Amino acid sequence: MNRFPGANELSSAEFSSLLLVAPGFISSGAISKAHQVRLVQLGLIQRALGGLLPTPAGRMVARIQIGR
Repeated sequence: MNRFPGANELSSAEFSSLLLVAPGFISSGAISKAHQVRLVQLGLIQRALGGLLPTPAGRMVARIQIGR
């Protein structure tokens, strides 16, 4: 990945899902499978330990967009 995807590349629902994962580990059932697939493809979250974790890029995208 050459750059971080911005919130404008996510639907509002996908961005909301990212915000749920951004603080830390959550159950994989907390967000839809479609959102999980998209956010993993973008490198914003990862599957681990039976749940979902934000990647450093995912945390940064969530923080940058919240601050605007």
